Amino acid sequence: MNKRVMAVFDMSKVGRNIAKLRKRMGITQMGLADKLGISYQAVSNWERGETMPDISKLPLIKEIFDVSIDEILDEGKGTQILQNMLDNTTKDFLQHTEISFEEISEIAPLLRTEQVDEFFENVKNRVETSDLLSIAPFISEDVIDECAKKAFEKEGIDALVSIAPFISDDVIDECAKKAFEKEGIGALVSIAPFISEDVIDECAKKAFEKEGIGALVSIAPFISEDVIDECAKKAFEKEGERALVSIAPFISAGVINECTQGSALT
Repeated sequence: MNKRVMAVFDMSKVGRNIAKLRKRMGITQMGLADKLGISYQAVSNWERGETMPDISKLPLIKEIFDVSIDEILDEGKGTQILQNMLDNTTKDFLQHTEISFEEISEIAPLLRTEQVDEFFENVKNRVETSDLLSIAPFISEDVIDECAKKAFEKEGIDALVSIAPFISDDVIDECAKKAFEKEGIGALVSIAPFISEDVIDECAKKAFEKEGIGALVSIAPFISEDVIDECAKKAFEKEGERALVSIAPFISAGVINECTQGSALT
């Protein structure tokens, strides 16, 4: 469970509340699980304070126990937000309630992606790129991509590092190409693990033609062996074996042997 959820809800207390209500009704964990259409392990995890019930289950839990949401989750801002959401649609809720990015990120793990997207739409212009990581796992890839493009245009490729695992491959590659054209191969180092091999190879070939084999050192671990070998052969033909020293750990043994023929590099 996300630490931000723990900051809004005391999971141990929620678990004790559910256990108390279940025992008061005289039903087992298995019995409650059957009523909710989930595994008894899920109920057990709730009662041990290890996880929280999904928001979609709260109305049914409320109905089964015939209690208010407050009696399940305890009073607090997070509970008030969830109660209002259960009583209204997300759109209606947002028309009557102002909610901050911090509050959205705190309850996001309990919401559906489309709900988080709706909430985020209302605050996205006030959110710094560095803050996106807290909510990135809970918003859609389309929304992440939109934010990533804006962050790239404003702050450059390094701004995407923290949220890179959540950005689509197409957008990462698009930004990487632009960064390379503007700043060179070195600009890709921080984001290289998330760029496709095809784009890395394309940029590496261009960098090699323009700057030579030494330009590839910083990003060599991410270049395909075929491209490394191709560039190594060309560098050797033009400059000799000394040109291969800096990149030698990444060249295939076959090409090293072919180029050096038993010299000091082998």
